[in-house]
Amino acid sequence: MKYACPACNILPSSHSLKKVFEKNGILYYYTCPSKAILYYDVNGIINHYDGVLSEMSENKEWVWIFDSTGFNIIHAMQTNVAIELAKLISNKFYKNLKKIIIINPTIYITITHKMIMPFLNNKVREIIE
Repeated sequence: MKYACPACNILPSSHSLKKVFEKNGILYYYTCPSKAILYYDVNGIINHYDGVLSEMSENKEWVWIFDSTGFNIIHAMQTNVAIELAKLISNKFYKNLKKIIIINPTIYITITHKMIMPFLNNKVREIIE
């Protein structure tokens, strides 16, 4: 059954994570936090990511494309969102994660990246580009 985020059902751009394509058996997911209206909604965002990523088959590899376009201080101030996402990925979805690609980096994503490092497991730390 396909995951349906309750907040995104009401307002489609509430959160930002979606599967964009599959190539050579690898799933690609895309997020752009600055385009999410509810960028501060810790529980909703965690549930959204968990729901979307839980649809993956356990043996599928995946890549996370993190678009930092527009990521500024209001997003960087959402430390609980960043920490909880780091924990979720490091504890539940890291096994088949091939890499995290950060595109359009801003100074604020660099700061956030440094802040969440203690919450990432070694594998996840090593695959961030």
